Amino acid sequence: MTIIRRIILTILAAALLHGCGPEQDIPANADYGKGQDIKVFKFYADWCPPCQAMKPEYEKMKKLYPHVAFYDVDWDKNREKAAQFGIDGVPHVIKLTNKSGVKRQSGYMSRNALVRFIEND
Repeated sequence: MTIIRRIILTILAAALLHGCGPEQDIPANADYGKGQDIKVFKFYADWCPPCQAMKPEYEKMKKLYPHVAFYDVDWDKNREKAAQFGIDGVPHVIKLTNKSGVKRQSGYMSRNALVRFIEND
């Protein structure tokens, strides 16, 4: 892993430790440095049709990959957090891994696209 990826991963993980807002979707007490090697954060909005279309497949991923820590972040309730990550639209998925750092994807993702996103570095 390059030094830049390590720095980005460290900054992103540290930012996540500070919680998300009044109704936190990401647990404030979660230990992002230990446990699962893969963490997936999905930024979504209830009013967003692509987010709603993606929701059933994303929920299936949680069952297919029990070794992955999945977090759902409501964009409307966590605009500051989304801005910190440079997210200006939803759906937006971020994957953190100990091995390869940070991976991002904006827009609707099919089941196959979600599988590739989770499995590939």
